[in-house]
Amino acid sequence: MKVKLLRVTEDGVDLVAETAKVSGSLSEQSAEEILGLITENDYSSVLEHISFTFDISEISVALSRELLEHRVGVSHTARSTRYNEEEGFGYFVPDELSKKQNFNANLAFTAAMRNAKESYKKLRRLGVAREQARYVLPLALHTHYVVTMNARSLINFFMLRLCVRAAPEMQALAKRLHEICVAEYPDIFSRVGCRGVSWGVCPENEVRPAGCPFKECVPTKSEVKAKMKNQK
Repeated sequence: MKVKLLRVTEDGVDLVAETAKVSGSLSEQSAEEILGLITENDYSSVLEHISFTFDISEISVALSRELLEHRVGVSHTARSTRYNEEEGFGYFVPDELSKKQNFNANLAFTAAMRNAKESYKKLRRLGVAREQARYVLPLALHTHYVVTMNARSLINFFMLRLCVRAAPEMQALAKRLHEICVAEYPDIFSRVGCRGVSWGVCPENEVRPAGCPFKECVPTKSEVKAKMKNQK
C-alpha cells in the first residue's frame, strides 16, 4: 500500500474560523479556540471547507469497494481495468494467507493468483477485449485511486475505519491517512480516533472484541443506556 498527499487546503484553520464567525456567535474567540470548539462539539459543517487529495495505490479491488461506501463529500478516480492491461498485475496478500502465518494457505492463494494471470493472458491472446477478459481478475488485484475528501468526511471515515473491527487492509489505510491528516492539521485530527475514542462511548456493544485497546476505559453504548435506565 502506498499513500501520498497530493493537495491540501492551505490556511484551513483561519478559513474555518472565518466561516464559523458567519453565525455571529464566535467573533471574540481566536481561530484556535473556534477550531477546538467545533471539533470537540461536532459543529462540523464548516470543516467541509478543508479538503485533502490523496494518491492511493497498491490497494486491493476488495478494499476499493469499501472505500466507495464513503461517498458523501468524497470524489473518486480509479484505475480502469477496461483501458489498462493487467497481464502482470500485482495483488494484495492478507496476513492470514502470508507464508509467515500459514504456508499451505499461502501456496493455495498464490496458485489462485497465478491461475488468474494465466487465464487473463490466454483470453487476451485469443483476442478477447480487455473489458471482457477482466472478469477473471481477482478481488486481490492491485488498483490505484485518487481520492479527494473534506475534513468532515475524513472524520467520519476515521471514526469508522480506525476501529479494531474494521477490515485489516482498510484499517491500515485509515491509519496512513490519519497520520497525514494529523501532520497537516493536528488541531483537528489529533482529537479524532475510532467512534469510542471520539465520542467517549463505543457503539459496537457486545461485538467489541477482546483486543480493543480502549475496552477498559471506554464504556459501550448499551452500558451507558442501562445506567441511564437505572437512574430513572
